[in-house]
Amino acid sequence: MISMYTPIDRELLRTRGLPIGTRRGWPGRRTAAALAAAAVAGAAAGALCDPYRGRFRRALVRDKALRAGRKVRAGAAGLACDAGNRGRGVVAEARYRLKGRRVDDPQVLHDRVRSELGRHVTHPHAVDVHVEDRAVTLTGVVLEREAARTLRALRRVPGVDRVDARWTVHRQSTGVSALQGDGHPREPVPELLQENWSQTARFLVATAAAAGWILAGRTPRPVAWPLRVTSAVLAVRAAVNLSLRRLTGIGAGRRAIDVEDAITVSARPEEVLAKVSDYSLFQQVMPDVRRISRSEGRRSHWTIRGPAGVPVGFDAEETRSDGTEIVWRSCDGQLLAHEGTLRVDPVGDDRTRLQVRLSYNPVAGAVGHAVAAMFRADPKHKLRTDLQRAKSYLETGVLPHDAPARRESRRPVAPRTTPR
Repeated sequence: MISMYTPIDRELLRTRGLPIGTRRGWPGRRTAAALAAAAVAGAAAGALCDPYRGRFRRALVRDKALRAGRKVRAGAAGLACDAGNRGRGVVAEARYRLKGRRVDDPQVLHDRVRSELGRHVTHPHAVDVHVEDRAVTLTGVVLEREAARTLRALRRVPGVDRVDARWTVHRQSTGVSALQGDGHPREPVPELLQENWSQTARFLVATAAAAGWILAGRTPRPVAWPLRVTSAVLAVRAAVNLSLRRLTGIGAGRRAIDVEDAITVSARPEEVLAKVSDYSLFQQVMPDVRRISRSEGRRSHWTIRGPAGVPVGFDAEETRSDGTEIVWRSCDGQLLAHEGTLRVDPVGDDRTRLQVRLSYNPVAGAVGHAVAAMFRADPKHKLRTDLQRAKSYLETGVLPHDAPARRESRRPVAPRTTPR
């Protein structure tokens, strides 16, 4: 960066130990940051010392701090346990690879081969394994696309000297009874390619992200910005433990955010299920629901209140409905992609546990969910509120004050005019 200081200014800065080569005005940015920090601190102090709500806010901050402390201690204990177990696993794997070449028991070698076989073959039960003098003989049937890679994997098993493939290779599974059915090889997936990372992997990735962010300050600008963006993405990925698809909502389908809550109602299960099955309960206790219309079969059309009060419609269908559970999902191509489960379980004689699980894909994925949570407009907060309203209605039979039925009854009626 070109310096805007004169030679005299350069000498003055050098004698005072200040950095040279920056533009004028950098002290102003620091002053603005200090003023902003002071304003935030003053606002926080005023909110905590308020004579009316200050006591409640201080108690809330204390409870949040205690909860955060417990989570940090639990996370540290879990990280130490996971790191210790994985360290012992790495040592055991290395010992297995180095010292496992000498196998005297054929059953041990047979179990090793069967274990490796299940990672690469769709139907491992269709392959028979025979071990004799550390030579493995394979019989049975196998698909053509799996034969070559399976042989390469079995030759790498410690203790195996030779693999004799006498199985029958089929290009397709049609007409072969042993190859029928859906199978999924349990191929090993690298840790960073899995959806859920272990605590050790999250810690190591977060550490690498922090190191990358610090290193970006010492690199040229064309390299610094991509490095900082990558470090920020990895840090967020490690913090929330969600895949990039669920974070951004791109390609996540109906499952980007999972929400679950439950409440116990003083009512019989058959009464609750009767009001839930015909969807009448949703329209009576959920203020955002404008209208629900049932069509033939298991489909229904919902009209809800969207952002800024704009009505939004979508179609949903039930995938399963029995005496205790209702499972639904949005139809393909809908703007609000989601799926959910509502379960009704008896608790005692006249009490019922109402449990709701919801998976949905908001705009911008988990990032959009976090922004909505800041304004308490996320489905998690609304689900808790709606369950409390459902509990009140099921126990008392009184509609909420902002239920659709009451809103319709409170609409002003135009005065009737009689013709002269």
